[in-house]
Amino acid sequence: MKYGFIGFGNLAKAVYQGLERVNGIEFAYFARSKKGVKMHYFDRIEELVSFADVIWIAVKPQDIGGILEQLQPLKLEEKVIVSPVAGKSIAFIEKYLGNRVPIVRIMPNLAIAYRKSVTAFATNQPHNPHTEAIFEILSQLGKAVKLNEEGFDLFTSVFGSGPAFILAFIQIFKEKMREFELPGNVLDELLLELTQGTTQYFAENQLNYSIEELIRNITSKGGTTQAGLEYFRQHEIGRHFEGVLDAARRRSEEMSRG
Repeated sequence: MKYGFIGFGNLAKAVYQGLERVNGIEFAYFARSKKGVKMHYFDRIEELVSFADVIWIAVKPQDIGGILEQLQPLKLEEKVIVSPVAGKSIAFIEKYLGNRVPIVRIMPNLAIAYRKSVTAFATNQPHNPHTEAIFEILSQLGKAVKLNEEGFDLFTSVFGSGPAFILAFIQIFKEKMREFELPGNVLDELLLELTQGTTQYFAENQLNYSIEELIRNITSKGGTTQAGLEYFRQHEIGRHFEGVLDAARRRSEEMSRG
C-alpha cells in the first residue's frame, strides 16, 4: 500500500510518525518545498497522485479548495482520499471530486504520532473494503470511532483541540508553581509526573468508579482539596471552561459553512 501526503505540516508529520511502524506501507509527499524527512518527495501533485493508493490531504482549511481543483482532472480511480482538514465536510470534497471516489474524513490529534490519538471517522462509502482498511489502520494509532459528520464540530473542539486546552490548563499550574523558585525543566518534570499519575489513577479505576466518585476519593472533608473544589464550583469555572469548547465548536461550524 502506498500513502501519499499532500502537504506535510505538523499533523501530516504526526500521522506519518504513527504510521511508519506499520508494515507494508510506502510513503511519499507533495509540498511547496522539501522537508527534512526520509521520504520520497514529489514537486508535482500529478506525480504524487500517480504514486499513491491513499491520498492524505493535509493542508490548511483555506487551502483545500485549491488542492481539490488540482485533483479534479486527475485519474482518481481506485484511490482513497483521506482528509483531516477541520471544518470541511465530505460533501464539500464531493463538490470537486464527485461521489464515486471513496472519501474518508477524519479528525485526529497530534497524539497520533504516539499511537494515542482519539480519531473520528466518517466516509461516503462505508461498505468499501478500502475505506474500512483505513479505519483499521487508524484503530492501531489510538482509539478510532465511527461518527456521523454532524458530530465532527463538537468532536473537533474536544479531541482535536483538546490537547492544547489541557496543556493551557497545565500551564496555569506551572505559572503558580514558579513560586517554588525551581528551574523550569524541574517544574515540567513535576507536572508530567502529576498528569501521568492522574491519568493512571483514572485508567485503573474508570470501570468501577465515575469521575465524580474518583474526585470524592481524593477529597477530605474540610481539607485543602475541598476548599479548592468549592471555589471551583462557586465561581463556575467548569462552565467557563465549557465556553472554551463551545468557542472551538462554533469556529468549526463557521469553517464548515464557509
